[in-house]
Amino acid sequence: MIDNNIIQSLGAGSGIDTKNLVTQLTAIERSGPQGRIDSTREKAEAQISDFGLLSNAMATLQDAAKVLTDPEGMFSKTASYTDSTALVPVELDTDVQAGSYNFEVNAIAQSQSLTSAVFTNKDDAVGEGTLTFSFGNVTADVDGVITAFAQDLEEDSVEITIDSTNNSLEGLRDAINKADFGVQAVIVNDGGGFRLQLNAASGANNELEVRVAEAGGSPTNADASGLSRFAFNLDEPGASQLVQNQGGQDAELTINGLAVTRESNNIDDIVQGLKFDVLKASPGEIVTITVSDDKAFAEDNIRAFVEAFNLFLDAIKPAVGRYEQEDEDGKKTTVTGSLANDALAKSVVSRIRSLISGAVPGLADSNFTSLAGIGIRTELSGKLSIDEDSFSDAFADNFSDVQKLFAPQTSGSSSDISINSYNDGTIAGEYDVVITTPPSRGAYQGGAIDAGVVFPDFDSSAKVYTFTVEVDGKTSAELTLPGATYASQSDLAAALQTLINADETLSAASADVTVSYDSDNNRFDLISNSYGTNSNVSIKSPSNAIADDLGLAEATGTPGVKVVGTVNGVAGFGSANVLLPALGEPGAGLAMIIGENATSGTVNFSRGFAGELASVLDEFLLNNGLIDIREDNLNKTIDKADDDEKNLDRRMTAYQDRLMNQFIAMERIISGLNSSGSFLDNLIESLPFTSSNK
Repeated sequence: MIDNNIIQSLGAGSGIDTKNLVTQLTAIERSGPQGRIDSTREKAEAQISDFGLLSNAMATLQDAAKVLTDPEGMFSKTASYTDSTALVPVELDTDVQAGSYNFEVNAIAQSQSLTSAVFTNKDDAVGEGTLTFSFGNVTADVDGVITAFAQDLEEDSVEITIDSTNNSLEGLRDAINKADFGVQAVIVNDGGGFRLQLNAASGANNELEVRVAEAGGSPTNADASGLSRFAFNLDEPGASQLVQNQGGQDAELTINGLAVTRESNNIDDIVQGLKFDVLKASPGEIVTITVSDDKAFAEDNIRAFVEAFNLFLDAIKPAVGRYEQEDEDGKKTTVTGSLANDALAKSVVSRIRSLISGAVPGLADSNFTSLAGIGIRTELSGKLSIDEDSFSDAFADNFSDVQKLFAPQTSGSSSDISINSYNDGTIAGEYDVVITTPPSRGAYQGGAIDAGVVFPDFDSSAKVYTFTVEVDGKTSAELTLPGATYASQSDLAAALQTLINADETLSAASADVTVSYDSDNNRFDLISNSYGTNSNVSIKSPSNAIADDLGLAEATGTPGVKVVGTVNGVAGFGSANVLLPALGEPGAGLAMIIGENATSGTVNFSRGFAGELASVLDEFLLNNGLIDIREDNLNKTIDKADDDEKNLDRRMTAYQDRLMNQFIAMERIISGLNSSGSFLDNLIESLPFTSSNK
């Protein structure tokens, strides 16, 4: 080993610097494959960086596009209105119809207020028992004397229990408020003592009746010595101990001359999308609210998109384009982005440019099918510019078509066939729909109502009317028709509907019905509110009274039918009243709601320009999208380059060792030859006639 090291380090025999020579030869051998590895790694790293730049620029462009797909972006409304203290608009939704609305406020909604007798202290005992609160309408005579209470059968009564744990004025107040059923209880100090005040929700039909049952089952105490001091029971003379300070009242308005009433002063359902507050009655004063499209806001959003697109082109140029770069000395060189020749990056730019210049698919009955139609032009540089004259004319003359151009739209030729939803894979366009079997709901038809059941004086408390109903496969508990006097068959139908739909088992399963009175056949019909083969209504275990008097005998109804039809001539998939195109068809993902009278029609679906652009960008930018997949592959390329470099290190180490061993062997040979030469020289010197010293 010592001998080898000496030969290796000194180049004994040959005089060659063996170690340095081997290092240089190894470096020469390594340079080719190392250069290829470094080039591969550098290119992959540059492309990952530039894909990040491209993704960020695309995300910014996507945000600008999504502003235009949002209803607020293109369908915002603005309103002007008469300065008034009677009514003020507070909110405009995008679906409010543009136009003028003339309102007159004749009365405001107010809440019924009931007040108890005076108590000395807030912790005075009030008595034990139950209070039952019912909602409805209190009737008063011409002198203001309260005469009757008509209960709202669609609202459940609420029972409050007072026992030893809450037997005080404060305890009663807290028990009512904790129940949270729309009645507010407060204790008021009127200067002479403490009173309990009950405030119902506003509206004429939200007034209260309060029935009291004293502890131990005692009836309402007319002497008002216990909990009965809080009774407001108009059916029993002397039982009402609470005093009505203010009656409930509906807001009364006219809209364009049509009289309407509402329970609240905060109104959002007279004109769809328009919310306003009624502040005071002002008969004779007309408040005009004029709603119009907010064209300026939509225009600003479109201009912002044009600017965003131009900034997008500038942002991606270092990654996909060729540009001049200047160094510190002012020398300019042409630089090519790492993605200039990348197929995926070129596809991104190409598809975006194609959308910019092409027609938007799926637009029907529109004056504009491309951006060029409203004056948005593509310059030679690829950037967008706006022809102000064409742009202004489009907004002034055809704003609804500008909205269609940018935002998603659905339309159809039949009111019985409408598009409910679509997905990212649905192809925009027009689809022909033919319905061979329209959907239907399961229904139960009752028998004829007994001739002895006479309205308006039918009193259901005279008999026990019980039954069980099965709706869409779910069975209710036993139901009992509330004891009341019904003014008409329609009122009784409404009571039956409320009774059925309030059942906990049915409501938990979203199984509900519509009950109607068929005057032609003098019967009640119970119709499920769902469609399809699982839809049905059956009456079970009816009492004799309800079967004989009201015709609701035990029977199974007729099941519903699911929709059957074709889309563009191909059989679709029907589920209840929803028709879906077959998988693999262009319309796949399009869900259409089909009415019971549907026969045929066409539907149109367009994502609009902004929707199409957002969809394309999503394809590239989503998690596990095309760019994510490409970046994963580039990272694998870097990992492979790292592995190749490790393998190269091992090969070069072995190569260097092999060269060194070869040079060591060479040095030994040369050293041996040198030793032999010296021996011969000495031998020759010692021979006669050859010695140099002779």
